[in-house]
This record gives sequence, C-alpha cells and structure tokens, in this order.
Amino acid sequence: MIDWAALLGGALFGFLGGMVAAWCIASVEAAKAWAGDLRQRFKVKQADREKAQQLRHARLDDEHRAELQRGEDERKQAEKARDNERKRVRRAHTELKKALQTANETVRTHTSVLFINLLSAEGVSPEVLLEETTKLDRHRVLLKELQGHLEALSGLGVSIKHSITDGEIPPSSI
Repeated sequence: MIDWAALLGGALFGFLGGMVAAWCIASVEAAKAWAGDLRQRFKVKQADREKAQQLRHARLDDEHRAELQRGEDERKQAEKARDNERKRVRRAHTELKKALQTANETVRTHTSVLFINLLSAEGVSPEVLLEETTKLDRHRVLLKELQGHLEALSGLGVSIKHSITDGEIPPSSI
C-alpha cells in the first residue's frame, strides 16, 4: 500500500527543497542584480564626479586665463599711460625750450616808451629812435608770443605762477 504520509512528506520535502533552491537562485540573482545596479550607480556617480571635476577645472582655467588677460590689459594700460606721460613731458620740454628762447629774446629787446621819449628829448638821431621803436614793437610781439607759450605749457600740465606783463602795457591788451 502506498504510504501516503511518506509520499506527502516527500512531496512536501521536495516542494520545500525546490522552494529553497528557487529562493537561493533568486537571491543569488537578486544579489547579482543588486550588485550590477550598485556598480551602475557607482559608475554614474563616478562619471558625474569626473564631469563636475572637468567643469571645475575648465572654470578655473577660464578664471586663470581671464586673470592673466586682466593683468596683461593692466600692464598695457600702464605702459600706455607711461608712454603718454613721456610724450606729454617731451612736448612740455619742447614748448619750454621755445618759451625760454622767446623769453631771452624778450629780455634782449626790452625797452620802454619812457626811454624812447627820453632819447627823443635829448635829440638823439631818428635812426636810433626808429630802432628803439622797432625794438619796442618787437618786444610787445614777443610778450604776446610768450603768453601763448605760457598757455600751451599750462595745457600740458606745467604750472607757471608768474604772469607775463610789461609795466607799460595793461595785462588785458597782451
């Protein structure tokens, strides 16, 4: 006769053994899937980190490049300012030389109406009087020219406090 208990026990034991085997296989597969998923997440995070690092490096490189460019621009600007200052000083020096020559000639041609009147009263020859009158006219022209040099120098940043006037000529007519 059939031993139902043994058959049922064997079937139950086989079923349980199959379930345990299936559970082991499933758990191994689940562990493999979980490990694969974990590996995939790790790779994605690593790729994200690498991308973020590349972006950070690119940003730092851009900032460094911009800083170098700013430094180069500042250097060029400073060099340009120095060159402009040199040119200004050179122009002022040239103008000052011209003004000095004009001032020297102005001093050489200095005469006055009183002196001419004195010579006229003493009866000096008309040639000498004409020469002194011409000298006075030339002196007045040179004073105007010297005033122009003074204005040019002040435009170049050179400050000369002394006004250029002749005692006989009012400053407004120069």
